[in-house]
Amino acid sequence: MSEALRIPGRRWPWFAIPVAVAVASRAYSLAILGALTLVPGMRRGLPAVWDAAWYLRVARSGYHAGVVSGGHDFAFFPAWPLLVKVASLGVLPSGAVATLLANALFVVAAVLIWRVLDERLGRAAATGGVALLAFAPPAYVLSLPYSEPLSLAATAAYFGVGPASRWRLPAAALAMFARIAGAAVVASALARAAMARGRERRTLLAAAAAGTLAFAIWWGFIAHLTGQFTGFLHGSPSWAGGSSGLVRIGVALARPTISRLVWLAFLGIMAVGAVGLMRADLELAVFSVAALALALLPGGIVSSMPRYALAAFPAFGGLALLAQRLDRRLVVALAVVFAVGQVLFAAWAMAAPPLGAAP
Repeated sequence: MSEALRIPGRRWPWFAIPVAVAVASRAYSLAILGALTLVPGMRRGLPAVWDAAWYLRVARSGYHAGVVSGGHDFAFFPAWPLLVKVASLGVLPSGAVATLLANALFVVAAVLIWRVLDERLGRAAATGGVALLAFAPPAYVLSLPYSEPLSLAATAAYFGVGPASRWRLPAAALAMFARIAGAAVVASALARAAMARGRERRTLLAAAAAGTLAFAIWWGFIAHLTGQFTGFLHGSPSWAGGSSGLVRIGVALARPTISRLVWLAFLGIMAVGAVGLMRADLELAVFSVAALALALLPGGIVSSMPRYALAAFPAFGGLALLAQRLDRRLVVALAVVFAVGQVLFAAWAMAAPPLGAAP
């Protein structure tokens, strides 16, 4: 990969494209969110809404053994609230700090993702993939104090180093401490290790062990906090009545609404992108499929599934690859459709109860 973009009359650093796309997309998402707060009937009080309120509460007061505000705060993994707590220095307003941090982290994540996709799939797929991710219908949450930007940065850092690099171990652990999507990193490491040999295989197995150990530590912390070995299962898995995401999809199809069908259609598009990677890069394909499959676990909610799909960032590169094979202009057209869809997704999420649903 060349270290600069060759543009007549000027040489730009390789990271110019992902930075430009990331910054433009964050300005777009913030504009959407800001405009919607002015519309009657929409939610107020951004950014401290939905999961952001839980993360900010944990950052301020830590985790609790019992029910807090109708749920268990240990449903939210610790890396993001800990980072917010450290960044706010105990005196700065955590909501503002977390919002700025989330937007900045996505710019970092976009650069790392572009680099990974460029090396694995080529420059055109990298640029198209980052654009599709940045302007995806649920991508407005990347400008809210959610853990997705940190999770994306951690997983992209994991894939950004060589498979034999020991830096994969801390990256895998951080990915797991950030979100359950870290389990997809473990799955991809095991899949690649099965085909590797020597040092590369040992490093991949160690990375899978690091991710598994991180989850075991989190499980153990919750067990100690609650006094129950299965305390973790009272967090996210107990939401949505404890039913699996697959059951919730069945309910959505049995009682369809326009919003539910559009949410599921987006998941279908992401699945196509993930499967499309199978020939191009099996490791990224396994990660993407596993990240999407995690939405089917107990506690999966259809309205939140599009947000969960953002974790499968290589699938956006897969979509770009598939579109380029048909017509290069399709990538631009799909990005425009995604950007328009973001307005619709954000409006559905921000509609005041009982219409609104957490993204």
